[in-house]
Amino acid sequence: MIKYFKHRDIDKQRWDDCVNRSANALVYANSFYLDVVSPGWDALVLNDYDAVFPLTHRKKYGIAYICQPPFTQQLGMFSKDENNFQLLEEFIHAIPSHFRYADIFLNSALTEKLPSYKNSSIQMMTHHLDLKRPYSEIAQNYSENLKRNIRKANFSALSIQKSISALEIIELFRTNRGREINNVSNSDYVILEKLLDALQKRDLLTVLKAVNEKEETCAGAVFVHSHNSSIFLFSGNTEEGKTKGAMSLLIDYFIRNNSDNNAYLDFEGSVLPSLARFYKSFGSDEVVYLHLKLNRLPGIFRWLKK
Repeated sequence: MIKYFKHRDIDKQRWDDCVNRSANALVYANSFYLDVVSPGWDALVLNDYDAVFPLTHRKKYGIAYICQPPFTQQLGMFSKDENNFQLLEEFIHAIPSHFRYADIFLNSALTEKLPSYKNSSIQMMTHHLDLKRPYSEIAQNYSENLKRNIRKANFSALSIQKSISALEIIELFRTNRGREINNVSNSDYVILEKLLDALQKRDLLTVLKAVNEKEETCAGAVFVHSHNSSIFLFSGNTEEGKTKGAMSLLIDYFIRNNSDNNAYLDFEGSVLPSLARFYKSFGSDEVVYLHLKLNRLPGIFRWLKK
């Protein structure tokens, strides 16, 4: 039986045990991660925590709705037994009616499990790079343009350093790319700082930065270690970094130091053609996941949210 649990009633130890033992385990669904990005989250639970589905909710104009938290690419259902994925539609039906709207991203293991919701879902794309191979084998599949950028970065005397703090990378983003976009709010940056702190305390974070000959940081990247994967969560770049190919060098450094490993690198996107080309230049494979929308809003609100 699928049961709805309010946040206060969730047994987080059993929740995490289910997520960590799931075939599709992702750090996004661990309770500590959800506590930061969606405080007060509720849940759907199958039987004795045999499968779980987080309900990350907010309220606007007095209407409760489910949304995708920031810095959380995929959620949905997680199960110790892959056979339970067939119950995904039952989980969707079990979302309580007081949540009048849902706009969520389901993890890639569930892509083929929603035949009844084809008209309510959109295919999204991420890119995975298999790291279970020697670096030399992975690098053979780099595009020629990527190889040129790595050579350019080395010729420019850029070097890669590990950092103990991601705050510098956040500031890099805010003062460069962050000025050009408006979908990352100040409150999102606060959440990001709290999230990175929580990940670092659990030794789940790798922060790398590219520095020039003057020891000035010109690019940085944050990687999260999640079960059998690493996630390219966040990055920052300067004009100098772009000109000198710093991000190519950073990611290549991470791959070089994490290859021959029982894991894959998730680039976390992208539907943007330029980013998709960049991620594919490392020899990554396209992986589909679903963007699901459910609309139970009344009257004019339902029409406006179509």
